[in-house]
Amino acid sequence: MRLTEQEDVDIALDELGQPVVEDGNICTVSGYDCCKQDIYLEVLTEEGELVHEDEEGRWAYGFGLKEMMNEESGDNLNEEISARVHEKLTKRDYVDADSIKVVMKDTPNRREKNLEIKFSWVDETAESEIDLTIDGMEVNAG
Repeated sequence: MRLTEQEDVDIALDELGQPVVEDGNICTVSGYDCCKQDIYLEVLTEEGELVHEDEEGRWAYGFGLKEMMNEESGDNLNEEISARVHEKLTKRDYVDADSIKVVMKDTPNRREKNLEIKFSWVDETAESEIDLTIDGMEVNAG
């Protein structure tokens, strides 16, 4: 599988994964917006979920956060999730590895976590952010 690069163009998707339409035309994203959309889609995907995927570990598409919530328990879960996010983001050479921050907050539901992922692009100072809620059943944005 090929990761999205900065010169790629893709169909713009809304927060529900549906194409964005303006004046009857499907909108597109490119540059860092396209890369961020690809990262967002990978965050929501489990490893091995795509039928054509043949990579494993770091290079596999999908963060596998839902699976981690189901398998892991105890004090190390936050560290494991943070390490997975960092590992998956660093396979993209346009993400500044030193800028990656993962903040996790417990919720009243003990099997649910709010996850805030922040990172910057190489040679950029502006931060991109992805906010998620994860549990054993779903990974939701926002």
